[in-house]
Amino acid sequence: VHAGHRLATMLRWTRAWRLPHAGLGFSSPSFTRVPVTPSSSRGRGGAEPRPLPLSYRLLDGDAALPAVVFLHGLFGSKTNFNSIAKALAQQTGRRVLTVDARNHGDSPHSLDMSYEIMSQDLQDLLPQLGLVPCVIVGHSMGGKTAMLLALQRSQPPP
Repeated sequence: VHAGHRLATMLRWTRAWRLPHAGLGFSSPSFTRVPVTPSSSRGRGGAEPRPLPLSYRLLDGDAALPAVVFLHGLFGSKTNFNSIAKALAQQTGRRVLTVDARNHGDSPHSLDMSYEIMSQDLQDLLPQLGLVPCVIVGHSMGGKTAMLLALQRSQPPP
């Protein structure tokens, strides 16, 4: 059994991240920012850090299925997942997103760096791309970011 089949099997057991059912856009009254624990990373002058527009690659697939989002580890980039993303998109028909975290790859660089702000970057990006709900797969730093995002945006099963 090859890796693509194993990952497809795992996806069946993974609960997708979902926004409130009432809406997906920023203008929707149901879309609200999740408060995060203050981090040691503060913006210049003590201001709250702001989300950055992340660099990404989106492989096309069936919009009716939850997309798969890959988050790389420290010193990595979205290209770390090129092979598995392509295979997964072809074999499952899902949209697959690979993302460069802030201060990595082609994404903008900032003095602000924390798991909280990396989660916020994704909370901005995913709805903009229409990728909610989605399944998030993270390695190392990306895994910690995925766990925080799941804690901030989790909902009990219907």
